[in-house]
Amino acid sequence: MSLLCEVFPPGAGMVRTVATPPCAAASTDQAVLLEILRRDVALALWLRPEPAGWRRMTAPLLAAAPFRAACEDAPEAAVDGVLAALGQPVPVALAADMTRLAAMFAAISGHDRVRVRLDGVVHDSCRHFHIDAIGLRLLCTYRGEGTQWTLCGPDCRAPHQAPACAVALLKGTRHATPAPAGCLHRSPPVSRLPEDKRARILLCIDEPGVFA
Repeated sequence: MSLLCEVFPPGAGMVRTVATPPCAAASTDQAVLLEILRRDVALALWLRPEPAGWRRMTAPLLAAAPFRAACEDAPEAAVDGVLAALGQPVPVALAADMTRLAAMFAAISGHDRVRVRLDGVVHDSCRHFHIDAIGLRLLCTYRGEGTQWTLCGPDCRAPHQAPACAVALLKGTRHATPAPAGCLHRSPPVSRLPEDKRARILLCIDEPGVFA
């Protein structure tokens, strides 16, 4: 395990902040997601690679943005509900990944039901650094600019950015054991980009009943 203060490079193995709280953990090993169960960890980031051919496969869905589809149910049923609400073809690999992540989230959060949402975003969504008023949240940007996060406060000018297909688990203010405040995140500011580069496909998975 490598130990660094706040900043770490992708692919460097398991890395955790060691200065004052809050803490973030990141690794290319999916087991890093379990670090979110630690009291002092506010963010767990699984730095997995983008699959071969992913951009070609997801291009039609990206072109369909903006859109939003959501469903709350058992993991597989919730994903099926999202796919039905979309009303357009979704790559089998993407649907399978959504189901896998929903099942993983359910196991880690301890809930039988989850709320799954798939968004096609074309604007600056949540542009300010913040902590969500939820318990636990999973974010995965399948295409486009990834979620930005920082341990440096709301005025950070050089935030970290999760790469495409990376999986982030974040504690919110309603978590049973909230991590110390200070690990903030936001949607990437895409309005600065050329119009044809702004679209994002974002998967969001929440605990049932309470979300923001």
